[in-house]
Amino acid sequence: MLYDYRQESKTPMLLTLANGKTIEGEFIDLRIDTNTLPKGKLWYHIRHTDDDWTEPASLKNGCVVVNFCGTFICDPIDNFPCGQELEIADWSYLE
Repeated sequence: MLYDYRQESKTPMLLTLANGKTIEGEFIDLRIDTNTLPKGKLWYHIRHTDDDWTEPASLKNGCVVVNFCGTFICDPIDNFPCGQELEIADWSYLE
């Protein structure tokens, strides 16, 4: 099932990826219907660790089936092709 971005609770989040990029966006612990995203924003999926479903492990430009943690919505990430997945080195909620 896909959910409407406009109707879901969002948590501001900061990710630092293994490639050194730091990205600010919004976290929603659901799969979001891309047709409901604000213009200019993209979605990425966060995969959790095998041992802890609340610990983000990687960010994927595409759909995560196994170990889905949530959806990260932000401005497009440069040099991050569809299908690529990057380890999350550090993360925090901004609230």
